[in-house]
Formats: sequence, C-alpha cells, structure tokens
Amino acid sequence: NFLIYAQIEVLAADPMQLERLRNHITGHIGQVISERASRIADRYDREADLVIDVHDFAARIADDDLGKIVDELVDNAFKFSKKDSPVTVRCRRAAEHFYIAIVDQGRGMSPEQVAQIGAYMQFDRVLYEQQGLGLGLVIAKRLTELHGGRMTVRSEMRTGTVMRVDF
Repeated sequence: NFLIYAQIEVLAADPMQLERLRNHITGHIGQVISERASRIADRYDREADLVIDVHDFAARIADDDLGKIVDELVDNAFKFSKKDSPVTVRCRRAAEHFYIAIVDQGRGMSPEQVAQIGAYMQFDRVLYEQQGLGLGLVIAKRLTELHGGRMTVRSEMRTGTVMRVDF
C-alpha cells in the first residue's frame, strides 16, 4: 500500500497520466464489485455476512482502481465489524453517475476520527491490535478523487459506518 499511495500522488501531479487514467472503461462494474467483495468476505470467513446488491453496467473507471477501492472499503467493513453482522455492498447507476456504498454494523468512528482520515492514520491501534500502515482508506479516497469522484463517510460509534463513493 505504501508504493500504491506514492504512485497515486505522483500520478495526481501529472495531467497527462491523469487524463489517460480517466479514459479507462470497466464493462462490468457489478461483476468487479461482487467478485472483490466476495473474495474479502471469504478471507474473513464471513461469506454468510456479505449482502451484495449491485447492478451491472459500464462506467468510466479503471477496473484495477475500482477493485482497489472496493477491496479497501470492504476489508475495513469486515475488519471493524463482528462475525454474524451484515456487511452490505450496494451499487447503483443514476443517469451519468453511479455510487457504491458499503454499510457495516461495526464499531463506527467518532466525528473527530472521520475528520482526521488521512495517510498513516489509525484509530485506537493499540486497543484493537491493528496491523498495517493506515493507508487503505486514504488510498480509496484518493483513487476516487483521481477519477473525479467523492467519498463520504457517515459513522456512529458502536452502531456502524456507511462508506459511499460517488462517481
């Protein structure tokens, strides 16, 4: 993730590469999302907790970037929620836009934590014995932004989180 984050920041500074990135089209958005979410659920041995509600359509986003966004957001949803609680992955298209929403019933984040989302940021790392560098969420956010999208977070402590990316 460290290398991916560095590559994203270099790419963001190069208008020609950014233009090339934005010209990729993924033909089966729903299929990519479903496959990635299922793979993450399997990794956590929580296939029964995954609820997939996606439509399949083509959209202007690189499939690797879409996959990485889904990987990071779904991974966090499973990582920070308990077994036997649902993780819902929803994707819809409306006119020229589409959105992906990942909803969990996990530990949630405070408004202060949501405001502090950034590179190398982990919350309550010692308490929850988190692994990694704390780059996953910011990578998903930056990839979304590079494709002209926006990521929003709605979260409530001990209730859950809704991560939504709009393109």
